[in-house]
Amino acid sequence: SRKQWYQRRVRGHIYQVKLKDALVTAAKFSRAKDAELAWIDAVIGIQMTEEKEQVAVLEALPTKSSHTPVFINEPRLSDLRQVLNKNGIQADFNGGVLVCNGKVAIRRSTAGKVQLEGTVCDDYYKIRSLLYSLYAII
Repeated sequence: SRKQWYQRRVRGHIYQVKLKDALVTAAKFSRAKDAELAWIDAVIGIQMTEEKEQVAVLEALPTKSSHTPVFINEPRLSDLRQVLNKNGIQADFNGGVLVCNGKVAIRRSTAGKVQLEGTVCDDYYKIRSLLYSLYAII
């Protein structure tokens, strides 16, 4: 079961909030190495416990909001090459660029971002899907 408490450090202070069951249930978790991550849009409220203590609680926003997907993890191109080869795609390095089936090139930009370019075809979408599988996308 997922944790229902969350700690957040802000400017040297640690805050602990309880996550409402509905919020945890509705969250779409993605795995990133040994952690599970989810994007949560919520508001904080105060709730009284049975022991008459105040507890900060996160509750889902009443309306759905959208966000730009966040890609978490920085897969190495050598790891991607192994995944591609295991899935029947010929992938070899040529000058630091991973060339896949002679149709798609994968490289890292100077900013460190993975760039995928090539002919839009079935191979392109399969390679993109395999690349995305190495990320936790929230």
